[in-house]
Amino acid sequence: MGFFGMFNFDKPGKGIDPDAPEKRGFFLFFDIFIRKFWRIVTLSLSYTLLCVPVFFIYFAMTTFLQNAFSPIKDPQFITYMGTYLTLFLLCFLGAGPASAGQAYVLRNFSRETHAWVWDDFVSHAKENIKQGSLMFLLDLIIIPLLVSAASLYLMHGGTMPLPPVITMAFGFFAVFLLFIYLMMHFFVYPLMVTLDMKFGMLLKTAMQLTLLKLPQCLLIFVIAGVVFAAFLALYFVNVAFILLFGALGFSLVTFVYVFYAMRVIDEMLEEQNRL
Repeated sequence: MGFFGMFNFDKPGKGIDPDAPEKRGFFLFFDIFIRKFWRIVTLSLSYTLLCVPVFFIYFAMTTFLQNAFSPIKDPQFITYMGTYLTLFLLCFLGAGPASAGQAYVLRNFSRETHAWVWDDFVSHAKENIKQGSLMFLLDLIIIPLLVSAASLYLMHGGTMPLPPVITMAFGFFAVFLLFIYLMMHFFVYPLMVTLDMKFGMLLKTAMQLTLLKLPQCLLIFVIAGVVFAAFLALYFVNVAFILLFGALGFSLVTFVYVFYAMRVIDEMLEEQNRL
């Protein structure tokens, strides 16, 4: 029945006017966001619940990297930055199977098809537990390697027996690969819940789509980053606002790039069907 009708997802809504002009792009995004707002809130809370163990894993990884490479060793600074970076990783890298479940629900929202928030979230997290877990483990390996490579070449290149221009080039190349790897996640989980692919092909397709749509991916990365930063900025107003990440932030940031990714994936599928 819901709480005073607010969370009653069985209650019929106003529906969509069949004579209304078709919305596209940002107009469609905001239209879906407004209509699905409470469902997105519920999804974000569900994702937060399953992400508790992953939060501590990411936090341990980010604080270790800061202790290893950051010139600032203040424990309070490292704790704050570890928290921010952990929230960033949970938004942009995800949490394995939980991210697959979230991507399935948000995929259906972006396609304007039905999804049960909790049931579909949990069932598709379980259904993709193998590939989701492999992706999460890969993240735990690739991210520290690329961050370490970038830090070593850019900060300590002068101590290496190589010309400075070479060490700088290696450092910026590691940064470039890091951004490409981050943006691959725009497609990884939507592809995982949409197509039946082996893990290697999943990564290859996500990489190809990222490079093919690199300017657009950079724009989406900036937009999602602005949404992420807006939630973080509230922390400076009141520390309690950090709870908004659990209530809305995770799924809203993810919805930004899943909405775009599904347009690219559906376009790819249409082209394949025409061949």
